[in-house]
Amino acid sequence: MKKLTRMKLINWHRFENGTIDFGSATLLSGENGAGKTTLLDAIQFVVLCSAGSFNKAAHENGKRKLTGYIRCKTGKESRPYERTGEVSAHVALEFYEESRQKYFILGAVVDSASEGQETTGRYLIDGSMLSDDMFFKKDQTPRSIAEFRAHNGKGIRQWMKTQTEARKVVQSRLGRIEDKFFSLIPKALAFKPIDDIKDFVYSYVLDEKEVNIDVLRENVRTYQDLERTLESVRRRMQKLEQIEKLHDEAADNIQKDQMYTYFLARAAVDIAGEEKERLKAEKRAEEYRKKETEKDLEAVVQEKEQQQEIETNLRVELKQNREFLALEEQEKELERLKEEEKELLKEKGELLASVKRSLKKAEKLLEIKDVDGCIARYRDVFGQIDTLENTAEAREILEQVIQYKKEMYEKIRRKAAEVQIHLSRRREELKGLEHKISNLEKKKLSYPESVERLREAVLEEFARISRKAEPRVLCEALEITDESWRNAVEGYLNTQRFYLLVEPENFDIALGTYDRLRREKKAYGVGLINARGLEQYDKAPEGTLASVVTSKNPYARRFVNMVLGKVQMCSRYEDLKKYPVSITRECMKYQNRVASAIRPEIFRVPFIGQNAFKVQLEQAKTERKELESLVGELEGRLENLERVTGFLSVEDETDIRYRLDVIGRLFKVRAAVKQCRDNIKTLKQNSTLIQKQVQLETLIKIRADLEIRAGKYQKALGRIQEKIEGKDREIQEQRDLKARRSAELAEIVAGAGKEYPHWQKEYDKQTEQKSYVQFRDNFERRQKANLTLLDKVQQQMQDVMIEYKTEYNFGAAPNMQGYPEFEAVYERLRTSEVLEYEDKVQSARKAAEDEFREQFLAKLQENMKQAQNEFKELNKALKDITFSNERYEFLYMPSRRHRRYYEMIMDDFNMIQGESIFSGIFHETHKEVIEELFDRLAIDNDNNARTLDEFTDYRTYMDYDIRILHMDGSYSLYSKVCEEKSGGETQTPFYVTVAASFVQLYGNNIGGEAAGLVMFDEAFNNMDDERIGGVLEFLRRLPLQIIIAAPPDKIQYISPAMEETLLVMTDEKVSYVEEYYNGTF
Repeated sequence: MKKLTRMKLINWHRFENGTIDFGSATLLSGENGAGKTTLLDAIQFVVLCSAGSFNKAAHENGKRKLTGYIRCKTGKESRPYERTGEVSAHVALEFYEESRQKYFILGAVVDSASEGQETTGRYLIDGSMLSDDMFFKKDQTPRSIAEFRAHNGKGIRQWMKTQTEARKVVQSRLGRIEDKFFSLIPKALAFKPIDDIKDFVYSYVLDEKEVNIDVLRENVRTYQDLERTLESVRRRMQKLEQIEKLHDEAADNIQKDQMYTYFLARAAVDIAGEEKERLKAEKRAEEYRKKETEKDLEAVVQEKEQQQEIETNLRVELKQNREFLALEEQEKELERLKEEEKELLKEKGELLASVKRSLKKAEKLLEIKDVDGCIARYRDVFGQIDTLENTAEAREILEQVIQYKKEMYEKIRRKAAEVQIHLSRRREELKGLEHKISNLEKKKLSYPESVERLREAVLEEFARISRKAEPRVLCEALEITDESWRNAVEGYLNTQRFYLLVEPENFDIALGTYDRLRREKKAYGVGLINARGLEQYDKAPEGTLASVVTSKNPYARRFVNMVLGKVQMCSRYEDLKKYPVSITRECMKYQNRVASAIRPEIFRVPFIGQNAFKVQLEQAKTERKELESLVGELEGRLENLERVTGFLSVEDETDIRYRLDVIGRLFKVRAAVKQCRDNIKTLKQNSTLIQKQVQLETLIKIRADLEIRAGKYQKALGRIQEKIEGKDREIQEQRDLKARRSAELAEIVAGAGKEYPHWQKEYDKQTEQKSYVQFRDNFERRQKANLTLLDKVQQQMQDVMIEYKTEYNFGAAPNMQGYPEFEAVYERLRTSEVLEYEDKVQSARKAAEDEFREQFLAKLQENMKQAQNEFKELNKALKDITFSNERYEFLYMPSRRHRRYYEMIMDDFNMIQGESIFSGIFHETHKEVIEELFDRLAIDNDNNARTLDEFTDYRTYMDYDIRILHMDGSYSLYSKVCEEKSGGETQTPFYVTVAASFVQLYGNNIGGEAAGLVMFDEAFNNMDDERIGGVLEFLRRLPLQIIIAAPPDKIQYISPAMEETLLVMTDEKVSYVEEYYNGTF
């Protein structure tokens, strides 16, 4: 140990010339004002190289100054100082190095020319002990600074003019000890009872350690400024995306309105034509009625003339007929048979109609190759049905035809079903192609369903957790600089073009979403890029496929450089084998010592670059044309099959089957009619006069009826003629209306362009199951609803456009005509500016993140771990010391107030290099704390500066207490019992802790041997003898040199444990020290 052995005081307050000896444990005692503190301040003055901590124990706000010590301040108004004029003072400390058995002196010389005008020189003398000759001239006056330096020049090893220089020498000479020495010495002297554990720890255990956050604050401000700018660009894009969405919706409604207008115009033409045909049919019906009525009138007139003639003849030749009754009976039978014949003829007419229709279908079937022979026989037999007498053969042939048709019908329907399935698939493909073309016309590419599903799910997850990020498909972020290598790039990347790209800090979140979709069996085979750790791929190797691909997105660029940077470009296929992986422009690939040609369908459709959508659009339009042609061909085949199925219907043949026997029945009835007529004829030849009289009366009545009927027919003819003339006028009106509607329709069709075929097909489809009038009424309502929606959407779009114009001072017109200018701005932001700002934000964030981790988190964690180690060492020193049956243990734990910050700082994850603190587990765990801290770092005002001082102090993040361990195994916490304890009890932990702190300080020296100086002023007040003894026992056991200043009433308790006891006395003008021996001087 380097022990303080003696101190020389010259002109130090009332000590004019004194030499004080010190032992390993020295007690300074004396009445108040005798000079105990004066001696301690002298030692402080030398070892601390400062006069700023004088008399802190005696007076908390003590204001003793160097002038007062040098000139001996009296406090009297008449004579404030004992020494006047020029004064020189000396304070010198003699130390003994036990290991080297040598002495050295640390001292200070002060020249005071007048009050407050002091000059101090400090020095180190090696290998010498104190002697008066060093400090006094021959006339016994103290040497000045210049005189002292001149006289002792050879012995002085170092002369220090500044405090900084002096402190370095003191630190080095006392054992290369830590800076903490300069704070512990005055803290030990300025003891006050513990009221707040945290204040005590701050003052006596843990030193303040500065964490410079100026660069961090600037980086955070830069990052947040750029992020706000990027967020502003994104908000602008969101507004433009909203405009784009509303525009697309409005354009769709406009397209629908144009289609509905065509539908209604076409329906108007068809309705006019349909109405004209209806009127024509009604006119034809009236004309037919007219002819029939004219025939009826003519028949009635002729019959009336005939009846008149018969009536005349009967009147002349009336005779009595004997067989009147027999004749009457035969006439009744004849009427019955004629009625039956009439019904049979009607039924035969229906049979003949069915036969006619059936034979017509048979003729059509005979046109088909390989038709069964029964159809031809059927035609031959039933073509002569009027002369047919034997129906047995006809019925047999009919049954064969019915069976054949049924079999053929099933075969044709199955074939038609196959064609229908194929047609439906092609129509679905065409529908999907139309959707793809619509998207491409809006500059949107279509990707595999799993890619779209994953991108949407990740975007929704980011929105849910308030992440301002957007997943991108890799191909959207790339550009090809040499088009001659496009096929090679597209072909080699293949499905990698559709990999999803997110920022590294968002990868874990996106991966979690992907895994959820996998469990739900909704997404497979989609690549999700982890861009972390790819910085080495910033530059594309020359001559590789990566050299013709570029990107403004750094993550996309690095990934492509990694994938394509190993693929060598070759002009000739013969050169492929020279490289491990290579490719030609013609897409011949060499890899793993295998050459293979990439399938053209892989690269036929381009996806990379801003112009990819143009090529895809042309390809899609060509494909649509081919698909439309195929759909037309399939529709024709299906129509032919459905037409043939119409010929295979057995409805007419079934009807024939049930009516065929009418032919035989009709032969029998006609024979009966002939027989009855023959009988009547025979009877009429033998008619009597009475019968003729009856016949005459009947003829008179018939003639009267015929006259009435003739009048009705004449009136009916007049009404029918009026209707015919009215129909002619209505037909002409409809003809004129259709001409006007056709002209309107032609104008609409002329402006329809490429949409016309689609409208035409959709119209035909919609009118299959509805009448034209129903269709018109339905679509009139639809068009009205669509126009209402269009007005609403256009107004919404205009409102958003006006908001955008106002917010961003944009000059375009807020309507459909001005939309292209909004679209151009959106494309510029999407493809250029937002990528540039994202790159800047990423760089700024990384700079802030590195500074935050290395200059804030790392240093705070280091300081906190070091503090915790200090507590462990302190507790180790306290472990075996008992005070009044009590032991002490310091506790430290995360601050209740700042626990979240503590957990973030002490989380070892923040030390992992390459891991972003803005993503993954660390960010999810400490998100709120990081954001709160970054917000504080960005604010610049006085209140926030004070808050930041607190946040940069590592001690802030822990709470402290002292555990008092009792002999019975129980314990108490100091924070809870301190108010109940006596003053002496509260002092005990202080002495123990400060002493242990000094042991740590000196034990951590670098020089191998250090001082052990500890000083206590006004020690052990309010402590009982037992506790004083316990503290002293503890102190004496430690490797320390103890100097204690205490009042006389404590001598009896302290002196027995001390090596040396000195009494400090004064006679009001001079102070001096006497050694004390067991109560004597």
